[in-house]
Amino acid sequence: MPTIKRLLELNKNFYLVSAILWLCAITVGSLLSGNMVREVDTGFDIPDKLVHGIFYFGNTLLFYLYFRKTSLKNEIIKVSVFSFLYGILIEVLQHVMPYERSFDVKDILANTVGILIAIFLIKFCLALSMR
Repeated sequence: MPTIKRLLELNKNFYLVSAILWLCAITVGSLLSGNMVREVDTGFDIPDKLVHGIFYFGNTLLFYLYFRKTSLKNEIIKVSVFSFLYGILIEVLQHVMPYERSFDVKDILANTVGILIAIFLIKFCLALSMR
C-alpha cells in the first residue's frame, strides 16, 4: 500500500492530468440532465450533497498537489478559491441551461464543506507527513 510520502513524490504531470480529468467529471456530472444522471445505475445510493463534497474535496486536493511545489504563493488559498468559484459557476450554468437542473445554495454549501475538509487534510495531515 502506498504511503502518503510516496504519493507526494509522484510526477507533477500525473496530478495535473488527474485534476483536469476530475474537473471534467465534475462538469459533465453536474451539467447532464437530471434524467440522464438518474439513468446511470451505479448500484450505490449516495446522497447528492455527499457527492458534491467528494467532488470538490478531490478537486481542491488534486490541484493543490499539482501546484504545491511551484512558485505560486499561497497555493492552497488560490486553489480553494478556484474550487469555490467553479462550484458557483456550475450552479449558475445549471440554472441557465435547459437540462432540468437548478441553482441550489445547499450544493454550494456541500462543495464548501468538501473544500474545507481538503484544506484541513492538506494543512494538518500532509504537513505532518512532509516533516
